[in-house]
Amino acid sequence: MLEVRSLTKSFGALKASDGIDFEVREGETHAVIGPNGAGKTTFISQLAGNLIPDSGTVRFSGEDITRLPAPQRARRGLARSFQITSIYKEFSALTNVALAVQAHAGHSFRFWKDARHDNELVIPAKKVLEDVGLGHRAHVLAADLAHGEQRQLEVAMVLATRPRLMLLDEPMAGMGIEESQRMIAFLSGLKHKQTIVLVEHDMDAVFRLADRISVLVYGRVIATGSPEEIRGNAEVRKAYLGEDA
Repeated sequence: MLEVRSLTKSFGALKASDGIDFEVREGETHAVIGPNGAGKTTFISQLAGNLIPDSGTVRFSGEDITRLPAPQRARRGLARSFQITSIYKEFSALTNVALAVQAHAGHSFRFWKDARHDNELVIPAKKVLEDVGLGHRAHVLAADLAHGEQRQLEVAMVLATRPRLMLLDEPMAGMGIEESQRMIAFLSGLKHKQTIVLVEHDMDAVFRLADRISVLVYGRVIATGSPEEIRGNAEVRKAYLGEDA
């Protein structure tokens, strides 16, 4: 579904992406891990179209999308969540998701109509909230949701756009143990139904969810393989996981 070749991105003298090769198969959860400063967010920003690479190619379902901006990629089915929660805190959880449904439908002229009272938006939005475990919190202001619930809401907004490929940038960032376990359980339910690129520091989540893992260090992919292969890779243990992995 996704094929990246020789992706390079520099910021002055810093090479944040250094000739990255990367592939995602349809239906798989492919995790990207690495230490802080490895270039993970820069990499996923280039996949989403928030950053344009200096060189290299990004192909989605066979189409070269390297130079396409983020909105055009979103219309082709790439949807991204952010490392820092990105929601409309002044609206309810339901309205947040209804707006995402509206954006996917492409009815920009309906922005003048209150999304809270449009059943074509509200009914699918309620379904997505139920799916992520927030059905009972539908009418709570997003600002009043717990941090973990806000992360769940953001994933719900991504799902509401019916993406072909989800780019999840640290969906468990800042979560407590119970919140993380709920998110892992939810994402487990998406396995093989939804194609996912998962950037995550929580190694418990990564090794439970990923079909394949790529390890990024100083802007380079040093290894790609199954969780078992990555856990047993001496170079990965030395660079990131530690000898006790």
